[in-house]
Amino acid sequence: MAVISLRYDARNVIAKKTIDFILSLGVFTREDSSKMSSAEKKTRKAIAEIENGKGIVCNSFEEFLKAVK
Repeated sequence: MAVISLRYDARNVIAKKTIDFILSLGVFTREDSSKMSSAEKKTRKAIAEIENGKGIVCNSFEEFLKAVK
């Protein structure tokens, strides 16, 4: 079995209707994200934050150590 993750703007009506249509075909199922382990959730959240320009920016190792405390 394969898992496909989709990322879209939840306010995009066309994207939501497209996903609803695909699910209505009965070939695919929606996997509940609560099945993910807490580590996986944290990792996905961290990746999303980095992709959105958030995160820790440090110029030295000392700055990094201060930031992660």
